[in-house]
Amino acid sequence: MKKKEDNKRRVEDKIGSTVSIIAPSTKFKGTIKGHDTLFILGHFKGEIKCEGLVRLSKEGRIEGTINSPYVIIEGEIKGDIKSAEHVELRAGARVIGNISTAKIVMAEGCSLQGEVQTPREGDKPFVFVEKRKSGDQKDNQVKSLSSKAANNS
Repeated sequence: MKKKEDNKRRVEDKIGSTVSIIAPSTKFKGTIKGHDTLFILGHFKGEIKCEGLVRLSKEGRIEGTINSPYVIIEGEIKGDIKSAEHVELRAGARVIGNISTAKIVMAEGCSLQGEVQTPREGDKPFVFVEKRKSGDQKDNQVKSLSSKAANNS
């Protein structure tokens, strides 16, 4: 039986602690396959097949397809998102492409040019107003990791 608190947890809370990062100044082209969280701060062109969370930062850009159960977009993607579970478009997100997912959440101020397909007829996007800043503990851990990586370069 699910606890009531489980329904209120953020997507970031449902994923593991191992994170792969594409740094802000990095441009990457190809195919990425993995099991853990992928955080894109730079530019990526190609296909992403991830069993964990794929998160695109405000500065991040993707040109290609994302296939992942959990997707959070804050930056810009030109391509399709195929998610088995949950897609979240935060304020400022820009998507040019189609989205296929069981659940979609869209913040005020996001932009979508394409179709949203949900597997069940009658499902509708959930719209919300972003009230918190991207300053949670995991965001700080990712920022810390990306800072360390930049300093090591």
